[in-house]
Amino acid sequence: MDEKIIIIGAGAAGIASAARLYKKGFRNLEILEATNRIGGRIQTVPFGANVVDLGGQWCHGEKGNAVYQLAGPLGLLESSIVSDDNVILRSNGELVPQDIADRMMAISEKIMESKEIERYTGTLGQYFTERFMKTMELPKNRDIGEELIQQFLAYFHNEQRGFIAIDSWYNLTAAGSAADEECEGDQELSWKGKGYRSVLELLLRRHPAQNDVSIPVEKFTKFNKFVTNISWYNGPDRPLVVTCADGTQHEAAHVIVTSSIGVLKENLRTMFTPQLPMAKQKAIKGIYLGTVNKIIMEFGKPFWKSLGNVFGLMWEQEDLEQLRHSKFAWTEGVSMFLKVDRQPNLLVAWMIGSEGRQAEQLPDKEIIDGMMFLLKKFFKNKDVERPIRMIRSKWSSDKNFRGSYSSRSLTTEALKTGHDKMAVPVKNSEGKPVLMFAGEATSEEYFGTVHGAIASGWREADRIVEYYEE
Repeated sequence: MDEKIIIIGAGAAGIASAARLYKKGFRNLEILEATNRIGGRIQTVPFGANVVDLGGQWCHGEKGNAVYQLAGPLGLLESSIVSDDNVILRSNGELVPQDIADRMMAISEKIMESKEIERYTGTLGQYFTERFMKTMELPKNRDIGEELIQQFLAYFHNEQRGFIAIDSWYNLTAAGSAADEECEGDQELSWKGKGYRSVLELLLRRHPAQNDVSIPVEKFTKFNKFVTNISWYNGPDRPLVVTCADGTQHEAAHVIVTSSIGVLKENLRTMFTPQLPMAKQKAIKGIYLGTVNKIIMEFGKPFWKSLGNVFGLMWEQEDLEQLRHSKFAWTEGVSMFLKVDRQPNLLVAWMIGSEGRQAEQLPDKEIIDGMMFLLKKFFKNKDVERPIRMIRSKWSSDKNFRGSYSSRSLTTEALKTGHDKMAVPVKNSEGKPVLMFAGEATSEEYFGTVHGAIASGWREADRIVEYYEE
């Protein structure tokens, strides 16, 4: 097939599309990548004694999971250190008693997993708070004081802001929070110290565990090509024209857009000529792209070693009030600290929401000062030394991403749209799919995940293959 196919973006979805098409015999391919690397929101970099992931980190689940489908049979995954031994630290330096922490977490997970969440008409915050408070009033839970209950509510809200990638659980409906699906199996599978870049190697048939012919993606990828416009005239005999910021123009019969929903939001008015169909515009406006960043620190010695693997942060009310009036107010956006698989001297802070966007604008020294403030407060009885080195992500301020991963919002519901609308191709007057969309924000079931992004790339590649097989 000689028809030219352009793929915008060399992230997981773009690489998956290109690899699938190449394997099916399509050779007239061109990837236009805005940055100087492949991977998108998969970014494995050297740090500490090995590598770390600034973006995607774990394979979430096994059954029906595109990532597990690639890596699981080859034995490339293992259960992550963060899958157990979770503790909650208080800002007074004490640990929440483990039996009480476990009980409140079990109650919370039951509420979040209840089928009732899909029928509730209010926000997630309303839904959860009502049910949690009602459960805590039961006689078996009356040993937990009101102050601790309120502090746990704030802690769990912060945790969910990070998991869902939204600024507040009052910004989306309860039903919207349950719109995505979870693949069965271990939810935190790590890469045995090799990093998430392994999945890119698998897609391109060049992982050492594979015995296959590599797909030469670099031959048809052009880097530092930020797309400013896609002209997709609706007639049958005119090519699509993709214009880049450097003035170059690229013609094709089909274009697969894998840009993040944040990039599409920011450039919606100028990126497409003519404007996209209204259903597509609503989807782009309605889907939210949240901020979830990592601050990864290397220490001379792991002062947290005997405490646990994941550290939730629970603020005393007085401490929280003081924090909000201090120069470290932005650190309220740290939802937790986590250990790193196979790197015992590293500790990661999850930096989320509006505070996460604020932190992206601060210099490294202020970030480290803020982390030291938190660590000394929550690890009061430990000898906390300043980290040797620090590396962090800044997904929201990067014009090539504008956020970390997508979620639904109240705007999604108000516009009566969703991730499924992003997956609908734009066809010309003859019914030919000329403009297609892939990426995690186009996955109805698995948005916000790498496996959703990869499956969407395969989906759009298959759409083109099927069109020419008809």
